[in-house]
Amino acid sequence: MKTLYFDCFSGIAGDMTVGALLDVGLDFEYLKTELRKLPVDGYTLRASRVVRANISAMKFDVIIGEGEGGAPHHDHHHEHGRHHAHEHGSGHSHSHRKASEILSMIRSSALNANTKRIADAIFTKLAISEGKVHHIPPEDVEFHEAGAVDSIVDTVGSAIGFDALGVERFLCSAINVGGGFIHCQHGIYPVPTPATADLLTHATIYSKYVSAELVTPTGAAILAAVVNDFKPLDGFVGERIGYGAGTKQFQDFPNCLRLMLGDEQQGFRRIEEHHEAGEIVILEANIDDMIPQNFAYVIERLLEAGALDAGAAPMQMKKGRPGQLLQVLAPVNRVEILERIIFEETTTIGVRRHTAKRSVLEREQALVDTPHGAVSVKASKLNGRVINISPEYDDCVRIARERGVPLKDVQALAVQAYRNSLR
Repeated sequence: MKTLYFDCFSGIAGDMTVGALLDVGLDFEYLKTELRKLPVDGYTLRASRVVRANISAMKFDVIIGEGEGGAPHHDHHHEHGRHHAHEHGSGHSHSHRKASEILSMIRSSALNANTKRIADAIFTKLAISEGKVHHIPPEDVEFHEAGAVDSIVDTVGSAIGFDALGVERFLCSAINVGGGFIHCQHGIYPVPTPATADLLTHATIYSKYVSAELVTPTGAAILAAVVNDFKPLDGFVGERIGYGAGTKQFQDFPNCLRLMLGDEQQGFRRIEEHHEAGEIVILEANIDDMIPQNFAYVIERLLEAGALDAGAAPMQMKKGRPGQLLQVLAPVNRVEILERIIFEETTTIGVRRHTAKRSVLEREQALVDTPHGAVSVKASKLNGRVINISPEYDDCVRIARERGVPLKDVQALAVQAYRNSLR
């Protein structure tokens, strides 16, 4: 499984993420071509090789205004207040863009579906947290024009990179958030700022080495939207490493984001410590006026957006009408996004939330060799004893078609190979 590991020893920001993606293999011309699919202009992009405390890194800049007179805007370590929300009702002008307008622009663009999904999730996270700390509805959060362009390029650019590199799973280290206070248009804020702190709720954070803002809201929103697990590396086979430079320079401390692109499934077995064990949220809706085949699409979207599970079951509703009970198991940090998808994609006018505790079996994933090829196998254990063995369906189907053998034979060989590996 293609995995991207965020090593945030000096925090993270939008421009640092794009810079590191360029350094790890994202083609700069492809990035520019894809970004032109958005109706945003008045900027140019620059990627340049710089050195941060004797480490070579890629610096990514969004230069507002065309030509030599343009001034670069940086997401990292300064000008933090430029994209914070305005007070609600302060008056909308051409120099500001609402989050709802930006999200609509992303959704209606010609970007591919996966890129749009990731960019939408990042910007939604950013708007929800900014709205929460300023007591503004997320859709009404406003961005200064320069800040809007910068945030759009950084968030959508990151999504383009994740998609282009084929990333299937995202992991993140503990995050150095910096320390001290910052001055912005809203006043003096502690580091991490309120929006950043809200976005990092489920991450492991620390403060070391420098007194400065190391994580910006845009950087935190990227992590909140895509990271599957915040944990140290374990059984990771690295292929490429990239460094994205921040704006500020610190003496003897490299202000960079390090990205490691690799594979979690190359000849090793890992025990998966699933963060969803414990408290989850159950989202439910009774629906009797929606085209039945649409449920398959809705469930697919929910799973892509981070649902632990989703399904629909037939039920009889009032006046004898047939209906469906849509049920979604959601991690606590994905509830808002999943609920929004339910409202957008179904005809329901209400969603119920239930908090529940759940226990999960210890799960192990291994890559086993069969006479027909390698197959990924998932096993569940109770107190160390194997309870269930499940070969990866897609792997088995691919091998069955390629080799012209029955699917059930491939599955049986994979199960036997896993059992043999336990001896």
